[in-house]
Amino acid sequence: MKSESELTWTQTQNLVDALVFQVTKKHLGNAEVQVLRGAWDGKTYDAIASESHLTVKYISEVGGQLWNNLSEALEEEVKKTNFRQALQREWEKQGNKSENTVINPEIQLSAMEFDSEPYIERPPIESRCYEEICKPGALLRIQAPLQFGKTELMSRIMHHAAQQGYRTVVLNLRDAEVEDFNSLDKFLHWFITIIAETLELGQSVEEHWRKSLGNCKIKCRTYFEKYLLPGDSAVAIALDKVDKLFAYGEIAGEFLGMLRTWHEDAKTKPLWRQLRLLMLHTQVYTQLNINQSPFNAGTEIKLTDFTNEQVQSLAQQYKLNWKNTQVEQLMAMVGGHPYLVTKALQVVSGQEMTLESLLQSAPTASGIFRNHLERHWRYLQANLPVLTAFKTIVLADSPVEFNSNFNLDDAVKLDDLGLVELQNNSAVSRYQIYRLYFRERLAS
Repeated sequence: MKSESELTWTQTQNLVDALVFQVTKKHLGNAEVQVLRGAWDGKTYDAIASESHLTVKYISEVGGQLWNNLSEALEEEVKKTNFRQALQREWEKQGNKSENTVINPEIQLSAMEFDSEPYIERPPIESRCYEEICKPGALLRIQAPLQFGKTELMSRIMHHAAQQGYRTVVLNLRDAEVEDFNSLDKFLHWFITIIAETLELGQSVEEHWRKSLGNCKIKCRTYFEKYLLPGDSAVAIALDKVDKLFAYGEIAGEFLGMLRTWHEDAKTKPLWRQLRLLMLHTQVYTQLNINQSPFNAGTEIKLTDFTNEQVQSLAQQYKLNWKNTQVEQLMAMVGGHPYLVTKALQVVSGQEMTLESLLQSAPTASGIFRNHLERHWRYLQANLPVLTAFKTIVLADSPVEFNSNFNLDDAVKLDDLGLVELQNNSAVSRYQIYRLYFRERLAS
């Protein structure tokens, strides 16, 4: 059992941000937070690099500099293996001086500065999201394929919300454990607990759950109305990886329907105008009644591919003096897919591979995109109707028209995943890399 004085992740991140700022006059960047969180969870640099879609070399360099900065701030040698003990001692020392020594614990990744890694804006998406999250009772939904930049955009939106003085919470549904999905009661208890701990609310969730009347949805609502929503500042809650809920039909239906109800409540109940919701998802949950679904309410933002000009700009940020020819060569293989483009630029700029050799191996199991491609392959294998539809598209030499043998619903799922592009009454493979890689897999 964790003691009350032991550092939580939020407190750790906040403390490290303050210490690093003392040395560098800069807040933690995205990569530094990813390294810190991975190390805090006991993960290797290889695992952190894989999850953050960065090279091991880069993650190691970021980690080395982070530990050096902490060593300077704490005036002792800090390494990946001992940083938690060093930070615990510093936390206790600050606590002995004053309970209020540590900076505002509401600071999260979403409220950090973003100058450590290249980022390409896709106007007018960012400005529209910043505007929407500030509307009373907002429900903002960001839909895009895997590794398309949803989480990075979410961080910037929440940073903007924090700048407006909002209290901000980011929940990644991948952080929930299997047992948290055993029932709606367990899931909502987890949901409320994360929010309460992040915002350091005084009222115990356990006590509220035990003493309150009604079902778990009512308990969830009353906790919001009594302890979360009252106050001078709005509350912005971001839900990442919402798709994870879809495997748990009963929970998904009740929870998503509840979010829709809260959004509707804001139209007539002033208290609920304090709540601003941000949802990130790849697919749309279609099992809900259209009048109960949050997927046809609020504002939907669909992320787009990078344009030629945006890829050129990103290449320049990676210090690559590329002409239009190189940009066109890369995009002929991976289109404007943000992750695939960025991964290629990182590898080429780091002189790990030439563009020519990268493109040659790209649609193969030995290429740098193998993890991305295998991730799609595992999903397809687990969803045979979708796999069958995709096989029809990939093996065809021209766009496949919808008919009785080619289900539109399956094509829409493939479009949501970013594997195909819908064109009027037909579908075609979205990128050349998908066509080449999966044609090889599916033709055998």
